[in-house]
Amino acid sequence: MSSAKPKVPYWSFASLVAVVFPLGMLPKAPGTWGSLAGIPVAMAFAYGTRSLGVYSLPAILILLVLLGVFAWWTIDQTEKQWQTHDDGRIVIDEVLGQAIASVFFPFDAFHIIAAFVLFRIFDIFKPGPIGWADEKLPGAFGTLLDDVIAGIFAGLVLAGVSALARLVL
Repeated sequence: MSSAKPKVPYWSFASLVAVVFPLGMLPKAPGTWGSLAGIPVAMAFAYGTRSLGVYSLPAILILLVLLGVFAWWTIDQTEKQWQTHDDGRIVIDEVLGQAIASVFFPFDAFHIIAAFVLFRIFDIFKPGPIGWADEKLPGAFGTLLDDVIAGIFAGLVLAGVSALARLVL
């Protein structure tokens, strides 16, 4: 992620969405604010599909893929407009990563907080393939994929912790 934050040359629909306006423009921890925005997205996907009577893994995966494609487009357009890569103000990738980490779990305090904390840890420290995607993949795909992988890792760890807790408790 580039540390320099050049002045925004102009705003477009894509850039407003990419920064999840105004969250990405906040001076402190825009990625954390973007991650928090992923929680209601996950809830909308889970409860929305359930209320339509189609709650299933395929329905959730389709919604996540659609969000991912839309996020990729907004990031691609914004990075071209702003002539930057992985600008910290672009936080729609955090929204998607957090939604991935959260969507398959109950929306109780434990799971919401655990998914959030785990996602932020993986997103900040970028172990293994998360760091590789962040450093090696160009353009919007690289900007987005590290957060997708971080969301998957956070979800897998939370699934393991939840399974262990059910065995022990």
